[in-house]
Amino acid sequence: MAFLYPAEVVLLFLLLAASAFGFWRRLGPVIRIILRSKKDPGFQIGDIARRTSVFVWEVLCQGKVIKERPLPGIAHAFVFWGFCAFALVTLNHFATGVGLPFLSRDGFFGSFYFLLAALFAVAVAVSITGLAARRFIAQPRWLGKVNPESGIIAFLILTLMLTYLADYAARPEGLAWHALWWSHTLALLGFLPLIPHTKHLHLVL
Repeated sequence: MAFLYPAEVVLLFLLLAASAFGFWRRLGPVIRIILRSKKDPGFQIGDIARRTSVFVWEVLCQGKVIKERPLPGIAHAFVFWGFCAFALVTLNHFATGVGLPFLSRDGFFGSFYFLLAALFAVAVAVSITGLAARRFIAQPRWLGKVNPESGIIAFLILTLMLTYLADYAARPEGLAWHALWWSHTLALLGFLPLIPHTKHLHLVL
């Protein structure tokens, strides 16, 4: 299994710090505004069972967005589910770089999870391409003004999926592995500080 060279590890941590700084520089003020906001008198959480049900249906299952706009809704859902599935893959990706992987293709769970992530990667790649074509080519009027940041986000998501699939299918070694690993990593590190500047901030909140 390939790992990063010591100089690459140093560079990785520097880039991680810069990416995290860019993320918090925008998110920090948003959090402070929320914390300073006036509290509702007599606020109560309410019906926990109903709220949980709504969360599962509308957020986890993406039921509302699929019901309102079936085709774009399913594409949006695959992107959301894909990012949920890739959380573990992303952690393992960074851990692998520094020589501490916790998922292995030789183990039952690791081989199953990497295959599952590959299937999601295909679904996400197709979905984000379709959503980008709808946003920048079809341009439905009700979507509003075209935002260039949406195109950058779509490009980074597609890059993440394609680099993962290339690594999964080819199992590269040597310089090829380093090139793929860094391509995937730079897309991740570029994506993070962009999130709070776009509508994707709602994913964090």
